[in-house]
Amino acid sequence: MAATFLSAPLSPEFIAPALTLVTFCLFLKALHTDNKKLIFEKEQIIFIAFICWQIVGIFYSKSFVDSIVTTLTGILLFFGYIFVSNLINSRERLDKILFAATLSGGIAGAMGIGQILLFHFGGYIAKPLKTMFNPFWRNMNVYLVKMLYTVILPKKVAGMLPHVVQIDIVTRANSTFTNPVFFACFLVMVLPFAAYCFFYLKDKRKKWISLVCAVMIAGGVASSYSRGPYLAAAVTVFVLLFMGRKQAIKMLAVSPLLLLLIPTGVFKRLLSLLGSGDISINTRSAIWADCIEILKKKWLFGMGPGVANVRKLLVGTYGINQPHAHNIILQLMLEGGIIGTSIFVAAIVFIIVEMVKLGIRSKEGRSLGVAVIASITGFLTCGMTDYVIYGAKVLQYFMMILGLALAARRIFLEVEAKKHEIPEPEK
Repeated sequence: MAATFLSAPLSPEFIAPALTLVTFCLFLKALHTDNKKLIFEKEQIIFIAFICWQIVGIFYSKSFVDSIVTTLTGILLFFGYIFVSNLINSRERLDKILFAATLSGGIAGAMGIGQILLFHFGGYIAKPLKTMFNPFWRNMNVYLVKMLYTVILPKKVAGMLPHVVQIDIVTRANSTFTNPVFFACFLVMVLPFAAYCFFYLKDKRKKWISLVCAVMIAGGVASSYSRGPYLAAAVTVFVLLFMGRKQAIKMLAVSPLLLLLIPTGVFKRLLSLLGSGDISINTRSAIWADCIEILKKKWLFGMGPGVANVRKLLVGTYGINQPHAHNIILQLMLEGGIIGTSIFVAAIVFIIVEMVKLGIRSKEGRSLGVAVIASITGFLTCGMTDYVIYGAKVLQYFMMILGLALAARRIFLEVEAKKHEIPEPEK
């Protein structure tokens, strides 16, 4: 499981989800061998209800195949939610997983920093170096897509699916992801765990490695030149201040030093939000206005799972060549209506409420509860300007983080319960 946390974000986009399937199968085999039962928490049952609603949506979707693929992908990645919450059964295993997530973020962030350095200075050595490794898995992903559409899938099925053509944004770091926004969103999600590992792990070597990873993660977000995740990272750091007074003082002391290390181009990119002629802002404004018009007719049930229905209307009716609504709530509303969106939101709100309760009931668990809330908040903030779960690896990691939250709640509350146990009188 730790290997999945470490390697999934670093793997090619079309291979990473298979790691969830493999780990889940190994988990089921271990359950059978040990004669144990699969445990579903109430928060997971809510997510099962969301998946069931997606299945219903397949039958009224006008993009039947895309809806099936989207729903099956969601079911596959939901397995991560299940096996993580069941397999993390001790504080030692929990810390191991958190450190694996921190390492993964640090490695991905370092790769992103390297990509942007090569873009600016690699040409002095050899011109191809500027873009050769950005995105890192570009050639592998292109090859896998060609194999899928020309060899694996029947021609009739392949013709019904939207052809996935990788759009290379080589002026911004993508690391091992296909898009700089997905890359930055992943980093924003793991940044709180890097901070937690630095503050709370007992192994000094791991603590300092975690600090280095946190710096690499921050640098990776900066190198993505993604303004939404910039703001999400700031929100995440703000939430982390509630870990404790000492931790807040350390973060406030370190933050200005990190800002000094960030190139001026990053700040220029952020300040461009204030400009009225920014094409990205204008495009999103147009998309949101048109999607709201669509939603007025589809607000209750939506159009069915998957982005294909929205893409067809944006491109065919409104002349906007974009695949989705660029907002996670708006896209979910378009796909599943207010019913599906309410279930999805409820599934996340329940986790946040449980983390708040954990912080109240357990002094030790408070810091990790805050880290989980910071991670989820960062993910949702990224989702305000992009449909971040369009990237399978982002959704995959988000599901595993939710599973980690449930496991952490169980572990810390069990520790608290043991503290308050009344010892049996000696005979």
